[in-house]
Amino acid sequence: MRSQALITDMNQPLGRAVGNAVEVRECIELLRGEFDEGARPVLDLSIELAARMVVLSHLESSVEKARARIQQVHTSGAALECFQKNVAAQGGDPRVCDDPAGVLPLTDKVFKVESARSGFVRRINTEEVGHAIAEAGGGRVRVEDQIDPAVGFVSEVKIGDEVRPSDMIGSVYCADLNRGQVAAARIQAAYEIGDQSPELLLLIKEVIDG
Repeated sequence: MRSQALITDMNQPLGRAVGNAVEVRECIELLRGEFDEGARPVLDLSIELAARMVVLSHLESSVEKARARIQQVHTSGAALECFQKNVAAQGGDPRVCDDPAGVLPLTDKVFKVESARSGFVRRINTEEVGHAIAEAGGGRVRVEDQIDPAVGFVSEVKIGDEVRPSDMIGSVYCADLNRGQVAAARIQAAYEIGDQSPELLLLIKEVIDG
């Protein structure tokens, strides 16, 4: 049986969202065709993975034909309809596909993450971003921890973007004041701002055939 693995860039959040509800909302917005350009890598990688699975399943003869097929399924709304059926089949609320913000609300306490200086976003410590959100309640630090799906981070910038002092890097959503402030400070420190524009990285670094 043939298999493939894609080695992808993990030097920044794939889309804009980090956290439970914010990531699900981002994916539904992508399926609906209503999304910010910062989320496009999520769609691009999803299409690429799906296309390669189609080829490996012998349903198309080339990745190019498979990509076109997947893109048509996306733009027609068929992918969103399938997702909605899957949500309902697993006991979820299918209304989430029509009103993701209403079904998956975020906390109204928002902590701004601002750039401390002028320059270019050169590097993002994604591990630190993930830990910051987890410790704010958006993930498990210990096995017994309860996850708050409303906790998350939404990024406004990507590697290579130019920023000025006080420009928004993103927003932390957290109901707990202290945890939210700590997470925002940690994420601010995780974004390295430098004078030189960095070399932009490929989303897909390598394809491994097995």
